[in-house]
Amino acid sequence: MALLPVLACFLAGATQKWEEGVVITVLGLCLLVRPPRFSLGAITNLVLFTLFILATVALLPAQLFFQPNWRQAFVSNVAIQLPSTLTPQPWITLSHLVSFAAGLSWLYFVSTQDLHLREVRFQLRLFSSGIVLLAAICIAFYLARITPSFWQNEQSFGPFPNPSQTGDLFALIGIVILACAQDDFRKRRKRWIAWIVALVLIATAIVLNTSLSGIGILVVGSGFWLSTLTFRKRSGLAVGIFLLLLLLTALLVFGGLTLERFRIRDFGSAGISSDLRWRIFHDTFRLTRDSPWCGIGFGNFESIFAVFRSTSLSDLRALHPESDWLWLWTEAGWPAVVLTLLGLALLVSRVFPLREETNQRYRLAALIAALLFAIRGIVDVSAHQVGTAFAAIFLLGLALHRPLSLKANRWVPMFFRIIGLGLLAAGLSLVVAVRGHKLLPGSVGVSIAKQLSGVADGERDFRETIALTTRALRWAPLDWQLYLARALAEVELQQTTNAEDDFRRARFLEPIAYEVPLAEGNAWLPYRPAVAVTAWREALRRAGPLRPQVYATLLSDASLKNSEISSTLEAIGLIEHDLVLPYLNRVSNAAFNRVLEQLLRNDPNLQSFSETEKLALFALWSERGEPEEISRVVEQHPDWLRFAWAGVAKYKVGKKDFRAAYELTQRYGEPVALPTAAANLSLQHLQKRVHDGPFNYGIGYQLYRAQIQNGQVDDALLTARHFGERPNSPAYFHFLEAQCWAEKQDWERAWNAWQEFQAAQIRENK
Repeated sequence: MALLPVLACFLAGATQKWEEGVVITVLGLCLLVRPPRFSLGAITNLVLFTLFILATVALLPAQLFFQPNWRQAFVSNVAIQLPSTLTPQPWITLSHLVSFAAGLSWLYFVSTQDLHLREVRFQLRLFSSGIVLLAAICIAFYLARITPSFWQNEQSFGPFPNPSQTGDLFALIGIVILACAQDDFRKRRKRWIAWIVALVLIATAIVLNTSLSGIGILVVGSGFWLSTLTFRKRSGLAVGIFLLLLLLTALLVFGGLTLERFRIRDFGSAGISSDLRWRIFHDTFRLTRDSPWCGIGFGNFESIFAVFRSTSLSDLRALHPESDWLWLWTEAGWPAVVLTLLGLALLVSRVFPLREETNQRYRLAALIAALLFAIRGIVDVSAHQVGTAFAAIFLLGLALHRPLSLKANRWVPMFFRIIGLGLLAAGLSLVVAVRGHKLLPGSVGVSIAKQLSGVADGERDFRETIALTTRALRWAPLDWQLYLARALAEVELQQTTNAEDDFRRARFLEPIAYEVPLAEGNAWLPYRPAVAVTAWREALRRAGPLRPQVYATLLSDASLKNSEISSTLEAIGLIEHDLVLPYLNRVSNAAFNRVLEQLLRNDPNLQSFSETEKLALFALWSERGEPEEISRVVEQHPDWLRFAWAGVAKYKVGKKDFRAAYELTQRYGEPVALPTAAANLSLQHLQKRVHDGPFNYGIGYQLYRAQIQNGQVDDALLTARHFGERPNSPAYFHFLEAQCWAEKQDWERAWNAWQEFQAAQIRENK
């Protein structure tokens, strides 16, 4: 029993459907072989049953409920054919209902296990040992820079995609490990040393995971456990510790503005700010008010919220509402939240009394860990991951007071054997479908259809792409990626009307990502250039700070060869100063000069350009433009010389004024990084060392400095040239050579040496 959540966590938290299928299959076997024999009581059973029924209400006809605005928008704005059910994606909802049923079954299974006190301790120790082993594996993989193929995480540490969930899991286990260590120490068993080592491993894993929430949960949970045990002895110090830890809980677990003032952030999280989180909360509450009381159905938040959000609009697509409780409220309705809280309260009431000789220390640690997990769910979504959810449920179930004061019921085993048979079939179906690339209806079939359509598109089998995406859209009619893939194939088959409709749906369902209209424009370019430009304008509007990079991708050879497209892109670039630089970077000769002339007519003082943009502009101008024109413009705007000095220097060289050109490099060029000068080394000593080691660049530089200080400019020049001529020598020797030529008033050679220095720097930076 204890190893099932360990398995789920090892399998990347069972975030992939085949991983979840493995976990559900094992759970189904457990329910078939050893089903629960006891009932949690009529009230608890009614709460859990009603909670599941509420989740299935979304499969009822939509006409039984009021029609929300978002549903009407899908139908009227982009003509999406929605099913008659309340949930707009019943197959997706059904897939999530299987996971929900598995979670409830696991809760019932763990909570009704008739275990002796020794068996409870063994199960908690076995579970903790499994997670400690997982932490050790994570550390080993991290140090060896190895990541299993089925682990996909942001920080290259831990099994979960989100490092916050990895940190939360290890923190919860750390609290239980503390109880294990204290129990063995109290009973004078040397095993407590092993538990301390395990706790160090867990703490190390949390630190390497860079999760502030994990550190906070571990510190606060351990503190609650220690202070609660002391509080039972009515210690005044314990009361103070309790209140202090309560404050720490509010700060560390919830986060918020107080932490932001101290610049304390959970840098292991998904990377969203607290301000964005609260704006997502605001829009989520609006969505709940505009939806039926029973929610929008499991699996629909991401698709519906994308077109509903307003206050929280950003360049990030919100996959969830940043809260387990809000997620449940949105998809299953507020009654589901009430029933969940009621069910949690009923189970927590079965934990008490916490008396001696009832595993009170273990059970208290497990209870604190489970409750902190639920509290953490206010600002995180760990309960929506199978691995962390099963771990927290396991701890809650083993925190219950034993021996159980439950009655055996002959209907309970029969019921759960049926559930187990269904879960076994569902789990095996998931594993077989994913491994065999079978189009199983639901979220698995949608993912597989995307993979297969990508393969078909690569093979230019566009009819197969359309067939696969059309089939998947029956299960997920709000999936923008499917509409985009189908539209791209329809363009290639000249199904213009269908492609326009599907592109419009894709843009509507994904209103943020610039990649959608960018792909649309690229697809239309060979066939309908005008439509391509319209799509590209939308891509630029969405791109925000990435506009220059996106615009640069539009300036492909194909688009520039089309005169109509080229003139339109030029007009777009000239309107916005941040786009003109990528355009100038792709053109040369007469086209470059024409665009530059138009730019100066539109903005003669370059007021819209930042200093960085002016530097980039004049760098391009110096490279591709006319030096005479740069000199003329700088005479009119002397303050531009610090940006345009390279072009002016080139103009001076053309007039054989090498001194003026070189002096500009010394006045405006970037400072050159030179080695640190060593003190108290005689010239003779340095000459001997150079003779003994003619490839020692550091000693060569010291000799050059000593020769300059002694007025031996010719010798210093020979030294600089000796080392500068070596292959792969530091670029600064050419700079030193230029300084020597300048000292000798040979300005042409000084300029040429400086040019060699510039070229050597470019080679070094490659």
